[in-house]
Amino acid sequence: VLTLDMTKPRFRTTLAYDLAAVPHISGLNNHMGSLLTRHPGTMAWLMEVIVRRGDLFFVDSRTTSATVAEQLALEYGVPNTKRNVFLDNVPTRPAVRVQLQKLIAIAKREGTALGIGHPYPGTVAVLAEELGKLEQQGVRLLPVSRLIELQQEGKTSWQASLSR
Repeated sequence: VLTLDMTKPRFRTTLAYDLAAVPHISGLNNHMGSLLTRHPGTMAWLMEVIVRRGDLFFVDSRTTSATVAEQLALEYGVPNTKRNVFLDNVPTRPAVRVQLQKLIAIAKREGTALGIGHPYPGTVAVLAEELGKLEQQGVRLLPVSRLIELQQEGKTSWQASLSR
C-alpha cells in the first residue's frame, strides 16, 4: 500500500518491492487511492517510477473526481486510461448487470470503455453469464494494454485530422 504520509524514498522502495512481487506485471492502478490520486506530488513520484521502468501503464480507477492521475500520467508520457464504469459499487447481481450494460453502451458510443470491479460472487457470476455474449452485441473484450493503444490511436487520428 502506498500512502500520502510516506517519504519519497519509502514510497519508491515500497513501490519497487510491490512491483517486483508481481511476475509479468504490465500495469497498475489505484484501488483505494482517492487521497493519493488527488496529490500531484505523490502522483509525480509514481509516474517517475513508471517512466523509469518503461514497460508499464497506469489505470486511474477514478475513486475521486479530484484525481490528478491522468494529468500527471500525460505530463510524464505514461500510457494510461481511466475507468468508465465501476461494475460493483453495489455488489448485487442485478446492479452489476445494469452497470455492465452501461459499460457496453459507452463502448459502443465512444469506441472504447473500461470497467473495473471486484471478485465478488455476484460480479463473477454476472461476468461468467455475460462475457460470452459481448461479441453478439458488437463488443470485444481486450487487454487493458490494447485498449490504451486503441485510445491513443484515436487521439492521434483526431489530432492529425484537426491539424489538416
